[in-house]
Amino acid sequence: MTHPACTACTAAFSLRRYARLFFLFFFVFFTSAPAFAALFGVEVRDLAAEVRHARAEGRRLVVFFELPDCPNCLKMKREVFSSPKAEKDFGRAYRSVRVNLASPLPLTDTRGVERSVLEVAEVLHISGAPSFAFFAHDGSLEYRYTGEFLRVPEFLRLGRYVAEARYEEHSFYDYKNLSSKH
Repeated sequence: MTHPACTACTAAFSLRRYARLFFLFFFVFFTSAPAFAALFGVEVRDLAAEVRHARAEGRRLVVFFELPDCPNCLKMKREVFSSPKAEKDFGRAYRSVRVNLASPLPLTDTRGVERSVLEVAEVLHISGAPSFAFFAHDGSLEYRYTGEFLRVPEFLRLGRYVAEARYEEHSFYDYKNLSSKH
């Protein structure tokens, strides 16, 4: 016959063992995460601060301009921004944030001027979604892309295109076609 206290001791021991396994899993899972957070995972209100953070990190700033009901925006988030390869390769060179074009809240531009989101978009010539604005360390606009859905390889080409200043030689369309042939 088993003593009731022994059953309680066995249950407490099992509970402690499962708790240790849970904490071990938690530790391994969250400490082995990539160095950079998911691409464009943070919606921001101050682009000047983001430029400073990017510069301090040794990266450039890229802003994803989105609309809540934009099918290609949703597809980019689901299929491209969550890609481990995109996170690693793009995240190494760029600090990525997003701006909701439909937001009624003010947005501080890269010069520190507070404006409406639509005013900032107009100054940057953002004409639709999805759009990407790439900024130099001083906050000046380096390149703007507005267009179609980009798959992971095309998205990574866009990052290289800007990082290597290839926009001075070719349109992205030509660069994309040239680089896909090699």
